[in-house]
Amino acid sequence: MKKKIPLLRLNYSKSEKNFISSGVKEILSSGFLTMSKKVEHFEDLFAKYVKTKYAVAVNSGTSALEIPLRALNVEGKSIIIPTNTFMATPLAAIHAGAKVIFSDVLENDLSINPKELEKKIMKDTVGVIPVHIGGFISPKWKEIKKICDLNNLFIIEDAAHAHGAQINNKFAGSLGLAAAFSFYPTKILTTGEGGMITTNNRNLYKKFLTLREHGKKNPSFNIHTELGYNWRLPEISGLLGIQQVKKANSIVKERRKIAALYDELLKNNSNLKLQKIPKIIKSSYYKYIVFVKSNLRDKIKKKMSQNYGIFLPGEVYSNLCHSQPVFKKNNKHVVKKGNQLFTNAKMIADRQLCLPLYPGLKNKETKYIANSLIKVLKDLE
Repeated sequence: MKKKIPLLRLNYSKSEKNFISSGVKEILSSGFLTMSKKVEHFEDLFAKYVKTKYAVAVNSGTSALEIPLRALNVEGKSIIIPTNTFMATPLAAIHAGAKVIFSDVLENDLSINPKELEKKIMKDTVGVIPVHIGGFISPKWKEIKKICDLNNLFIIEDAAHAHGAQINNKFAGSLGLAAAFSFYPTKILTTGEGGMITTNNRNLYKKFLTLREHGKKNPSFNIHTELGYNWRLPEISGLLGIQQVKKANSIVKERRKIAALYDELLKNNSNLKLQKIPKIIKSSYYKYIVFVKSNLRDKIKKKMSQNYGIFLPGEVYSNLCHSQPVFKKNNKHVVKKGNQLFTNAKMIADRQLCLPLYPGLKNKETKYIANSLIKVLKDLE
Protein backbone atom coordinates (compact mmCIF):
# COMPACT_ATOMS: atom_id res chain seq x y z
CA MET A 1 0.00 0.00 0.00
CA LYS A 2 1.38 3.41 -1.04
CA LYS A 3 2.16 5.66 1.92
CA LYS A 4 3.04 9.35 2.03
CA ILE A 5 6.30 10.14 3.80
CA PRO A 6 7.26 13.83 3.78
CA LEU A 7 10.72 15.39 3.67
CA LEU A 8 10.39 16.49 7.29
CA ARG A 9 8.09 16.48 10.28
CA LEU A 10 8.39 18.90 13.19
CA ASN A 11 6.99 17.02 16.15
CA TYR A 12 6.19 18.90 19.35
CA SER A 13 4.49 17.01 22.19
CA LYS A 14 1.65 18.49 24.18
CA SER A 15 3.96 19.23 27.11
CA GLU A 16 6.49 20.89 24.79
CA LYS A 17 3.77 23.06 23.26
CA ASN A 18 2.64 24.01 26.75
CA PHE A 19 6.24 24.89 27.69
CA ILE A 20 6.57 27.10 24.61
CA SER A 21 3.14 28.73 25.11
CA SER A 22 3.95 29.48 28.74
CA GLY A 23 7.33 30.89 27.71
CA VAL A 24 5.78 33.15 25.07
CA LYS A 25 3.39 34.57 27.68
CA GLU A 26 6.35 35.16 29.98
CA ILE A 27 8.22 36.98 27.20
CA LEU A 28 5.22 39.17 26.35
CA SER A 29 4.80 40.09 29.99
CA SER A 30 8.48 40.89 30.43
CA GLY A 31 8.54 43.77 27.96
CA PHE A 32 11.72 42.37 26.31
CA LEU A 33 11.23 40.76 22.91
CA THR A 34 14.90 40.42 21.96
CA MET A 35 18.26 39.65 23.54
CA SER A 36 17.14 39.07 27.12
CA LYS A 37 16.84 36.21 29.61
CA LYS A 38 15.66 33.51 27.18
CA VAL A 39 18.53 34.12 24.76
CA GLU A 40 21.03 34.12 27.65
CA HIS A 41 19.60 30.85 28.99
CA PHE A 42 19.76 29.31 25.51
CA GLU A 43 23.43 30.33 25.22
CA ASP A 44 24.28 28.86 28.63
CA LEU A 45 22.57 25.56 27.86
CA PHE A 46 24.19 25.25 24.44
CA ALA A 47 27.71 25.98 25.75
CA LYS A 48 27.21 23.26 28.37
CA TYR A 49 25.90 20.87 25.71
CA VAL A 50 28.92 21.15 23.39
CA LYS A 51 31.30 21.63 26.34
CA THR A 52 32.71 25.04 25.46
CA LYS A 53 33.21 28.04 27.74
CA TYR A 54 31.16 30.43 25.62
CA ALA A 55 28.24 30.48 23.20
CA VAL A 56 26.79 33.49 21.37
CA ALA A 57 23.31 33.29 19.86
CA VAL A 58 22.80 35.08 16.53
CA ASN A 59 20.09 35.37 13.89
CA SER A 60 21.39 32.69 11.46
CA GLY A 61 24.02 30.06 10.85
CA THR A 62 25.47 32.31 8.15
CA SER A 63 25.95 35.10 10.71
CA ALA A 64 27.55 32.56 13.04
CA LEU A 65 30.20 32.01 10.35
CA GLU A 66 30.69 35.64 9.35
CA ILE A 67 31.09 37.11 12.85
CA PRO A 68 34.16 35.02 13.86
CA LEU A 69 35.75 35.77 10.49
CA ARG A 70 35.23 39.50 11.01
CA ALA A 71 36.54 39.21 14.57
CA LEU A 72 39.70 37.57 13.18
CA ASN A 73 40.18 40.40 10.66
CA VAL A 74 40.25 38.30 7.48
CA GLU A 75 39.73 41.25 5.14
CA GLY A 76 42.03 40.99 2.12
CA LYS A 77 43.29 37.55 3.16
CA SER A 78 42.39 34.07 1.90
CA ILE A 79 40.39 31.27 3.53
CA ILE A 80 40.34 27.62 2.39
CA ILE A 81 36.87 26.10 2.14
CA PRO A 82 35.71 22.72 0.74
CA THR A 83 33.72 23.11 -2.47
CA ASN A 84 31.20 20.57 -1.15
CA THR A 85 29.26 22.81 1.23
CA PHE A 86 26.26 25.12 1.25
CA MET A 87 26.96 28.53 -0.28
CA ALA A 88 26.60 30.18 3.15
CA THR A 89 30.15 29.03 3.96
CA PRO A 90 32.00 30.90 1.18
CA LEU A 91 29.53 33.81 1.21
CA ALA A 92 30.20 34.42 4.92
CA ALA A 93 33.94 34.58 4.21
CA ILE A 94 33.44 36.90 1.23
CA HIS A 95 31.13 39.24 3.17
CA ALA A 96 33.78 39.35 5.90
CA GLY A 97 36.19 40.63 3.24
CA ALA A 98 38.16 37.46 2.52
CA LYS A 99 39.00 35.70 -0.71
CA VAL A 100 38.03 32.04 -1.01
CA ILE A 101 40.21 29.13 -2.10
CA PHE A 102 38.10 26.05 -2.84
CA SER A 103 39.43 22.59 -2.01
CA ASP A 104 38.42 19.05 -2.96
CA VAL A 105 37.06 16.65 -0.32
CA LEU A 106 37.51 13.00 0.64
CA GLU A 107 35.19 10.48 -0.99
CA ASN A 108 33.80 8.85 2.17
CA ASP A 109 34.16 11.73 4.63
CA LEU A 110 32.69 14.45 2.35
CA SER A 111 35.02 16.76 4.28
CA ILE A 112 38.16 18.62 3.27
CA ASN A 113 41.00 16.52 1.88
CA PRO A 114 44.14 17.11 4.04
CA LYS A 115 46.49 16.56 1.07
CA GLU A 116 44.56 19.09 -0.99
CA LEU A 117 44.51 21.46 1.96
CA GLU A 118 48.31 21.55 2.09
CA LYS A 119 48.53 22.36 -1.61
CA LYS A 120 46.00 25.19 -1.40
CA ILE A 121 47.79 27.27 1.25
CA MET A 122 49.07 30.66 0.03
CA LYS A 123 51.14 33.39 1.70
CA ASP A 124 48.01 35.33 2.63
CA THR A 125 46.02 32.28 3.82
CA VAL A 126 44.98 32.72 7.45
CA GLY A 127 42.34 30.08 8.09
CA VAL A 128 40.36 27.00 7.11
CA ILE A 129 36.66 26.23 7.46
CA PRO A 130 36.15 22.43 7.60
CA VAL A 131 32.49 21.42 7.23
CA HIS A 132 30.96 18.54 9.22
CA ILE A 133 28.77 17.35 6.35
CA GLY A 134 25.63 15.47 7.37
CA GLY A 135 26.66 15.47 11.04
CA PHE A 136 29.87 13.53 10.29
CA ILE A 137 33.20 14.86 11.61
CA SER A 138 36.15 13.93 9.41
CA PRO A 139 38.22 11.03 10.83
CA LYS A 140 41.19 13.00 9.43
CA TRP A 141 40.61 15.78 11.96
CA LYS A 142 44.02 15.36 13.67
CA GLU A 143 45.72 15.56 10.29
CA ILE A 144 43.76 18.69 9.33
CA LYS A 145 44.57 20.32 12.67
CA LYS A 146 48.27 19.45 12.41
CA ILE A 147 48.50 21.09 8.96
CA CYS A 148 46.74 24.19 10.29
CA ASP A 149 48.99 24.39 13.37
CA LEU A 150 52.17 24.04 11.30
CA ASN A 151 51.01 26.82 8.96
CA ASN A 152 49.57 29.09 11.67
CA LEU A 153 46.04 28.81 10.28
CA PHE A 154 42.95 29.11 12.47
CA ILE A 155 40.09 26.62 12.20
CA ILE A 156 36.46 27.73 12.20
CA GLU A 157 34.16 24.69 12.25
CA ASP A 158 31.09 24.85 10.05
CA ALA A 159 28.97 22.72 12.38
CA ALA A 160 25.60 23.65 10.85
CA HIS A 161 24.82 19.93 10.47
CA ALA A 162 26.58 18.66 13.54
CA HIS A 163 24.72 19.37 16.79
CA GLY A 164 25.72 16.47 19.04
CA ALA A 165 28.29 14.94 16.68
CA GLN A 166 31.49 13.68 18.33
CA ILE A 167 35.00 12.54 17.53
CA ASN A 168 36.92 10.71 20.26
CA ASN A 169 34.15 11.86 22.64
CA LYS A 170 34.79 15.55 21.85
CA PHE A 171 31.81 17.50 20.53
CA ALA A 172 31.59 19.36 17.25
CA GLY A 173 31.82 23.01 18.21
CA SER A 174 34.68 22.44 20.64
CA LEU A 175 37.37 21.38 18.15
CA GLY A 176 38.45 24.63 16.47
CA LEU A 177 39.10 28.22 17.49
CA ALA A 178 35.38 28.82 17.03
CA ALA A 179 32.40 27.07 15.45
CA ALA A 180 29.13 28.00 13.78
CA PHE A 181 25.79 26.19 14.18
CA SER A 182 22.51 26.70 12.34
CA PHE A 183 18.99 26.30 13.73
CA TYR A 184 17.09 26.38 10.41
CA PRO A 185 13.91 24.18 10.52
CA THR A 186 15.58 21.21 8.80
CA LYS A 187 18.51 21.15 11.24
CA ILE A 188 18.96 18.72 14.15
CA LEU A 189 17.93 21.44 16.62
CA THR A 190 15.74 24.27 15.35
CA THR A 191 14.57 27.71 16.39
CA GLY A 192 13.01 28.47 12.98
CA GLU A 193 15.85 30.81 12.08
CA GLY A 194 18.95 31.35 14.17
CA GLY A 195 22.55 30.39 14.78
CA MET A 196 25.13 29.93 17.52
CA ILE A 197 28.86 30.61 17.76
CA THR A 198 30.89 28.57 20.23
CA THR A 199 34.45 29.19 21.43
CA ASN A 200 36.79 28.78 24.39
CA ASN A 201 38.57 32.05 23.63
CA ARG A 202 37.38 34.85 25.95
CA ASN A 203 38.74 37.71 23.83
CA LEU A 204 36.98 36.43 20.73
CA TYR A 205 33.80 35.86 22.73
CA LYS A 206 33.79 39.51 23.83
CA LYS A 207 34.32 40.64 20.25
CA PHE A 208 31.47 38.43 19.01
CA LEU A 209 29.13 40.13 21.47
CA THR A 210 30.22 43.58 20.28
CA LEU A 211 29.88 42.74 16.58
CA ARG A 212 26.42 41.21 17.10
CA GLU A 213 25.13 44.49 18.55
CA HIS A 214 26.06 46.96 15.77
CA GLY A 215 29.62 47.14 17.12
CA LYS A 216 28.62 48.41 20.57
CA LYS A 217 30.64 47.15 23.54
CA ASN A 218 27.82 48.15 25.86
CA PRO A 219 24.34 47.62 24.32
CA SER A 220 22.95 50.36 26.59
CA PHE A 221 25.01 53.13 24.97
CA ASN A 222 25.35 54.20 21.34
CA ILE A 223 29.14 54.08 21.38
CA HIS A 224 30.37 51.96 18.47
CA THR A 225 33.89 50.53 18.52
CA GLU A 226 33.61 47.95 15.71
CA LEU A 227 31.97 47.71 12.27
CA GLY A 228 29.22 45.46 13.56
CA TYR A 229 25.71 44.73 12.33
CA ASN A 230 22.30 43.67 13.63
CA TRP A 231 22.87 39.96 14.20
CA ARG A 232 20.62 39.69 17.29
CA LEU A 233 18.33 36.75 18.12
CA PRO A 234 14.72 37.37 19.31
CA GLU A 235 13.57 36.08 22.69
CA ILE A 236 10.99 33.73 21.15
CA SER A 237 13.75 32.06 19.12
CA GLY A 238 15.75 31.78 22.34
CA LEU A 239 12.77 30.08 23.98
CA LEU A 240 12.51 27.57 21.12
CA GLY A 241 16.24 26.95 21.50
CA ILE A 242 15.89 26.21 25.23
CA GLN A 243 13.21 23.62 24.48
CA GLN A 244 15.40 21.99 21.82
CA VAL A 245 18.64 21.85 23.81
CA LYS A 246 16.81 20.30 26.76
CA LYS A 247 15.89 17.35 24.55
CA ALA A 248 19.04 17.39 22.36
CA ASN A 249 20.34 14.07 23.69
CA SER A 250 17.06 12.28 22.94
CA ILE A 251 16.83 13.89 19.46
CA VAL A 252 20.33 12.73 18.51
CA LYS A 253 19.75 9.29 20.07
CA GLU A 254 16.62 8.82 17.96
CA ARG A 255 18.40 9.92 14.78
CA ARG A 256 21.17 7.39 15.45
CA LYS A 257 18.60 4.66 16.06
CA ILE A 258 16.90 5.35 12.71
CA ALA A 259 20.28 5.44 10.93
CA ALA A 260 21.23 2.07 12.50
CA LEU A 261 18.00 0.55 11.15
CA TYR A 262 18.77 1.91 7.67
CA ASP A 263 22.28 0.44 7.93
CA GLU A 264 20.84 -2.99 8.74
CA LEU A 265 18.23 -2.89 5.98
CA LEU A 266 20.50 -1.59 3.24
CA LYS A 267 23.79 -3.39 3.93
CA ASN A 268 25.18 -5.79 1.33
CA ASN A 269 23.14 -4.23 -1.48
CA SER A 270 25.23 -4.17 -4.65
CA ASN A 271 23.25 -1.27 -6.11
CA LEU A 272 24.30 1.23 -3.48
CA LYS A 273 27.15 2.09 -1.16
CA LEU A 274 26.77 3.15 2.46
CA GLN A 275 28.92 5.77 4.15
CA LYS A 276 31.50 4.16 6.44
CA ILE A 277 31.63 5.70 9.90
CA PRO A 278 34.65 4.72 12.06
CA LYS A 279 34.22 3.92 15.76
CA ILE A 280 35.92 7.16 16.81
CA ILE A 281 33.08 9.11 15.17
CA LYS A 282 29.53 9.48 16.49
CA SER A 283 27.54 11.08 13.69
CA SER A 284 24.49 13.13 14.62
CA TYR A 285 22.90 12.10 11.28
CA TYR A 286 21.62 15.40 10.00
CA LYS A 287 21.46 13.39 6.79
CA TYR A 288 21.47 9.68 6.04
CA ILE A 289 23.66 9.52 2.93
CA VAL A 290 24.00 6.66 0.46
CA PHE A 291 25.83 6.53 -2.87
CA VAL A 292 24.15 5.24 -6.01
CA LYS A 293 25.34 4.69 -9.57
CA SER A 294 26.18 7.77 -11.61
CA ASN A 295 23.24 9.68 -13.16
CA LEU A 296 20.58 7.59 -11.38
CA ARG A 297 19.69 9.97 -8.56
CA ASP A 298 16.99 12.01 -10.31
CA LYS A 299 15.32 8.86 -11.66
CA ILE A 300 15.37 7.31 -8.17
CA LYS A 301 13.87 10.42 -6.56
CA LYS A 302 11.11 10.57 -9.17
CA LYS A 303 10.18 6.89 -8.80
CA MET A 304 10.30 7.07 -5.00
CA SER A 305 7.78 9.93 -4.98
CA GLN A 306 5.53 8.74 -7.81
CA ASN A 307 5.43 5.02 -7.02
CA TYR A 308 5.79 5.04 -3.23
CA GLY A 309 4.85 8.52 -1.96
CA ILE A 310 8.34 9.06 -0.48
CA PHE A 311 9.82 12.53 -0.87
CA LEU A 312 13.60 12.48 -0.56
CA PRO A 313 15.38 15.46 1.02
CA GLY A 314 18.03 17.54 -0.74
CA GLU A 315 21.60 16.39 -1.13
CA VAL A 316 24.70 17.74 0.64
CA TYR A 317 25.41 18.93 -1.98
CA SER A 318 24.41 18.41 -5.63
CA ASN A 319 25.72 21.81 -6.77
CA LEU A 320 29.33 22.48 -5.81
CA CYS A 321 30.31 25.96 -4.68
CA HIS A 322 33.14 26.47 -7.17
CA SER A 323 30.69 25.89 -10.05
CA GLN A 324 28.03 28.36 -8.89
CA PRO A 325 27.22 30.97 -11.58
CA VAL A 326 27.55 33.83 -9.09
CA PHE A 327 31.33 33.40 -9.21
CA LYS A 328 31.45 33.96 -12.97
CA LYS A 329 30.49 37.59 -12.45
CA ASN A 330 32.23 37.89 -9.06
CA ASN A 331 35.43 35.97 -9.79
CA LYS A 332 37.61 38.45 -7.89
CA HIS A 333 36.41 36.80 -4.66
CA VAL A 334 37.80 33.37 -5.60
CA VAL A 335 41.47 32.40 -5.89
CA LYS A 336 42.18 29.41 -8.12
CA LYS A 337 45.14 27.75 -6.41
CA GLY A 338 46.40 24.36 -7.57
CA ASN A 339 44.34 22.01 -9.72
CA GLN A 340 40.65 22.74 -10.22
CA LEU A 341 39.54 19.15 -10.86
CA PHE A 342 37.57 18.59 -7.61
CA THR A 343 37.36 14.91 -8.59
CA ASN A 344 35.91 13.50 -5.36
CA ALA A 345 33.51 16.39 -4.84
CA LYS A 346 32.11 15.95 -8.36
CA MET A 347 31.66 12.22 -7.83
CA ILE A 348 29.87 12.85 -4.52
CA ALA A 349 27.67 15.55 -6.03
CA ASP A 350 26.65 13.15 -8.80
CA ARG A 351 26.12 9.98 -6.79
CA GLN A 352 24.88 10.85 -3.31
CA LEU A 353 21.29 10.36 -2.23
CA CYS A 354 19.74 11.29 1.13
CA LEU A 355 16.91 9.38 2.79
CA PRO A 356 14.28 10.84 5.16
CA LEU A 357 15.56 10.90 8.75
CA TYR A 358 13.97 12.88 11.56
CA PRO A 359 12.50 12.31 15.04
CA GLY A 360 9.07 10.74 14.79
CA LEU A 361 9.94 8.59 11.76
CA LYS A 362 8.55 5.19 12.77
CA ASN A 363 10.33 1.86 12.31
CA LYS A 364 7.68 0.69 9.85
CA GLU A 365 8.18 3.90 7.83
CA THR A 366 11.97 3.46 7.82
CA LYS A 367 11.50 -0.14 6.61
CA TYR A 368 9.05 1.04 3.94
CA ILE A 369 11.55 3.65 2.69
CA ALA A 370 14.45 1.17 2.60
CA ASN A 371 12.43 -1.57 0.89
CA SER A 372 11.03 0.91 -1.64
CA LEU A 373 14.55 2.11 -2.46
CA ILE A 374 15.72 -1.50 -2.95
CA LYS A 375 12.82 -2.11 -5.38
CA VAL A 376 13.51 1.09 -7.31
CA LEU A 377 17.21 0.27 -7.62
CA LYS A 378 16.36 -3.23 -8.87
CA ASP A 379 13.95 -1.79 -11.46
CA LEU A 380 16.70 0.55 -12.72
CA GLU A 381 19.34 -2.19 -13.10
